[in-house]
Amino acid sequence: MDKLNRYNQKLLAIIGTAAIAAAGLALLIAIGGLIVSLIDFSSPRENGLRTQNVNETSEENKEIIRTQEVSFNAPYQLDTAQAKYLIAVGQVNLKESERISMGSGRSNKFSYYTNYGLFNNFIYFDYEKGLNKKLFDEKVAITQWAFLQKDSIEVLLFKGTSTDDNSDNQMNGDDYQTLFAYYLSDEKLKRYDFSHKTVLDFSHMQKTDLVAIELGVDKDQNYAFESSKEPQEITTLNISTRQIQAIVAQEVKNEIQSIVDGLSN
Repeated sequence: MDKLNRYNQKLLAIIGTAAIAAAGLALLIAIGGLIVSLIDFSSPRENGLRTQNVNETSEENKEIIRTQEVSFNAPYQLDTAQAKYLIAVGQVNLKESERISMGSGRSNKFSYYTNYGLFNNFIYFDYEKGLNKKLFDEKVAITQWAFLQKDSIEVLLFKGTSTDDNSDNQMNGDDYQTLFAYYLSDEKLKRYDFSHKTVLDFSHMQKTDLVAIELGVDKDQNYAFESSKEPQEITTLNISTRQIQAIVAQEVKNEIQSIVDGLSN
């Protein structure tokens, strides 16, 4: 009888150990499956550079079905001692293909820091001048601000909105973002709007008077920029002239787009 009891105890112990091991293995498999499901393996392939054929409709005209558009990344400084930058060019898959008809022609003192948050106004205080003033005279939602000082130029930069573009009854980072610049020398606030584009980010390009501005192009104009389906552009603000100026020439952009479209030899 004692032998039978000991045998039963050993059998139960073996069965219990096997059950625990099986449960542990099942748990590891479940965790592994969850991790795999959370990783987006398709993203790099989805935006891979596609090969395309040119549909020739005549000797003078060509027609292509554009499915991708070039997208520019932020400038990368190659040498911190020199104003030399590299701009990487990628591509996004368009939500809807575009039919493109093409004719035969070719067509010393420096400081900078930035902060993020959600603000509705700013007060500029200059103790020596006895100045204490608000910067915005309208309702705004500011999501990023920065102070830039280069030689004698001092400017406050702001990214934000004064309109509820997506009609959700609130102004925040989900609306079109505009660039504002407050020039301290003459206490002037200037607004820079970009039609059907939203400011994604901005940063100073060292050794220059330029501020790089990353723009998201809202191609379908639904007031929602989709980074995986809509292109990005780069432009600059020259803080000396206070003017917006392109950093990528339209001709260069067209040439790169032609390569993506399969038109380049």
